[in-house]
Amino acid sequence: MSNQIKEKDLHVEPTLADGDNIVDPTLITMHEADMVQAAIAAGDAETKLPLKTLIRIYYPAALWSMALSAALVMDGMDTGLVNNFFAQPAYKARFGLLQPDGTRIVPADWQAAINNGQQIGAVAGLLFVGWATDRFGSRKVYMLGMVLLSLAIFLLVFAYNLPMLMMGNMLCGFPWGIYQTLTTAYAAEICPTAMRGYLTTWVSMCWGMGNFLAAGILRGSLQLPDDWAWRMPYIIQWAWPLPLFLVGYFAPESPWHLVRKGRFDEAGKTIRRLARPGYYTDEQIQAQVELIKYTDAKEKLEVKSANYLDCFRGVNRRRTEIACVVFAIQPLTGQGVTGYATTYLTQAGMATAMAFNYSMAIQSVNIVATGIAIFLTGYVGRRTSYLCGTAAIALFQMVLGILGVVNKGEVALGVAIMMILIQMAFKLSVGPLCYAIIGDIPNSRLRNKTIALARTAYIVTNICTGQLLPRMLNPAPTGWGWGARSGFFWLGIGAFCVGYTYFRVPETKDRTYLELDHLFEHGVTARKFRSTRLDVAELSGANHVAAVTEKGELEHVELPPTAELRR
Repeated sequence: MSNQIKEKDLHVEPTLADGDNIVDPTLITMHEADMVQAAIAAGDAETKLPLKTLIRIYYPAALWSMALSAALVMDGMDTGLVNNFFAQPAYKARFGLLQPDGTRIVPADWQAAINNGQQIGAVAGLLFVGWATDRFGSRKVYMLGMVLLSLAIFLLVFAYNLPMLMMGNMLCGFPWGIYQTLTTAYAAEICPTAMRGYLTTWVSMCWGMGNFLAAGILRGSLQLPDDWAWRMPYIIQWAWPLPLFLVGYFAPESPWHLVRKGRFDEAGKTIRRLARPGYYTDEQIQAQVELIKYTDAKEKLEVKSANYLDCFRGVNRRRTEIACVVFAIQPLTGQGVTGYATTYLTQAGMATAMAFNYSMAIQSVNIVATGIAIFLTGYVGRRTSYLCGTAAIALFQMVLGILGVVNKGEVALGVAIMMILIQMAFKLSVGPLCYAIIGDIPNSRLRNKTIALARTAYIVTNICTGQLLPRMLNPAPTGWGWGARSGFFWLGIGAFCVGYTYFRVPETKDRTYLELDHLFEHGVTARKFRSTRLDVAELSGANHVAAVTEKGELEHVELPPTAELRR
């Protein structure tokens, strides 16, 4: 396909919008086409601004997105407790099964069941949020999740056996699933194109901070007496829902959701809230609303009912596949081994307290590396970062496997260093950039549902790896006793991740949703997304508008291309 794309001349019947308005994107007025083109040009100009200027202009959008994403700090902390609890002495004393040598251990089957219980609950939450957010908006669903989580924590705090723990994690998983989709979609919709990558990758930073808090809380609770050592970390989870409920109450609704519901005036007011006071003129606000309306109207030609089946129809099948596999690559890299750091390190001969210290060091990498990744988002493409990250993790897994072959008493420090490097490579690339990619890839009308499906693919893959990891790590008879040698297994899977990224993952940096729709519609290969030239006049509908003749009749007017934009 040529790098110069020409949009096909569409002749379709007008389609029914979400309200009572009939919308046909091939029949727009000259004034509307001019506004859409102006909005595209403004967005292109903003992609060339430095980050500090973008923050100065759009700090309200950034702050609201970051505030709602704090739910993932809570999520990362809560989920981070689960795996590392299995190495805590008080937890093992309360829930572990007595072994022939007199020690207590939570069997690998129960470790997998507890871990997977939260994943099953999260899948239910994901499928719910994909439907509910389109119907009720982000804010109401966000607040509902906080209420449900507050209730579910009771079961964890007062659990007295393994089945109660599994059920408590399953119930908590439902609201966690809500946040895992909603926060990414919200960040993708409330910010301009130039800021989109920064705020979607911030989602990963939140998880990293949550994991670090979990490691710190567990380390600090080691000295608490009896059941308080594991119960207090669960009690701390109650500190989050109320303040985050208030954040959801005062936050602005997504302008994309408001436009889909025909609430155009409210969408304009929201767009004004998302920039510094006085930045937008009334004409610029109207242009932004018209761009959203035009993009949404064009997508309605392809997405009739905006249900889950539409994610697998036509060109959206490719978009759904990319989003799902990109998210599944996260656990397929084998980065999940760092979640079992304390188990890995104690098996390699390290003392329990020191293993928890290194676990905190590994999790602290989340914050530093993700912060660097967020900064680099404005300079390095999503595709390039993902490709380099998957290759680096595969290399470190190979080294980890080699260390596993050496006598364990001599390699504990080496294993810890490799885990830090795996976590660093992950958080510099695959971890944060995944959210930027899955926020960019979907059709806007299917964004929540596509992200929900992608997260579900991640969870299903994570369930599979969650079954494997405890068995790889735990000694016989409850496990296979591979230890660090499991790095060889993840090296093989990592080769697939590298190949898929190269051939299937496109570059989406600095592309508007209208442009991405155009590229996917014309079947542009992943390797040519960045270099393909797009005609702004055709994108905006300026080459095919509706005009009123002197007799007051409607006729089509064909205009020559007015501009060419290279991204």
